[in-house]
Amino acid sequence: MRAVIWSKNNCIFCAKAKALLDNKKIYYEERNIDDEFSPWTVEDLLQEVPNARSYPQIFIDFKYIGGYDKMI
Repeated sequence: MRAVIWSKNNCIFCAKAKALLDNKKIYYEERNIDDEFSPWTVEDLLQEVPNARSYPQIFIDFKYIGGYDKMI
């Protein structure tokens, strides 16, 4: 199983989502749009999820899940 988490800095729900995946031992790629060294931007996220309005935005095994509340 593999996940992608679109996140930003100081996001409590992003931290909770990553902790949940860690606890379940699910590998994830974080795409932080706030990190100055990250190649990812808000525009990149909106190409993947055009109606994204909150963080995190999560995909598991290439299937769009939504936010943290959709994981639990």
